[in-house]
Amino acid sequence: MGFSKHRRGGTMGWARWIVALALVLPSGLGCSSGPPPTRFLVEVAITAKANRNSPVPLTLVAVQDAKLFDQIVKLTAKQWYEQREQMRRDFPSGTAFTEWDWEFVPGQAPPPMVVEVSGKAVGAVIFANYRSPGDHRFRIGPQRRMRVDLGDDDLVVSPLDAPEE
Repeated sequence: MGFSKHRRGGTMGWARWIVALALVLPSGLGCSSGPPPTRFLVEVAITAKANRNSPVPLTLVAVQDAKLFDQIVKLTAKQWYEQREQMRRDFPSGTAFTEWDWEFVPGQAPPPMVVEVSGKAVGAVIFANYRSPGDHRFRIGPQRRMRVDLGDDDLVVSPLDAPEE
């Protein structure tokens, strides 16, 4: 298929994920006593020679704990992928951070993805696990629609214009 989506270790194909998201979203609207969820639209483009012509693992991390965010935002992608299992053990409740994982094959054209962050995130970071040296991370600003360009040796995240209403 090309790419997969994982959340906290579970694997689900993108089509099943979209169907599951469609089934869950309407039932959850208006039922929560916490802050409303934040939805991100993520479009991904990947070059034909990305990551030395190898799949590019990509992780979006939404962090609810300010001190933890200060630590995570300083990590390189290599450090994130080396340390995240320990972070999962250090914060087992799932309330300190939430992550979404995908893997993209060079040259593919994946469909846009919707990521819903429940709770109050203090910030978010995208990591791309490239083979080349570099930080390969991008702190996400206030934009809710973004394009992630997975280039040959690094990623770039750009805000997309809001949809016309």
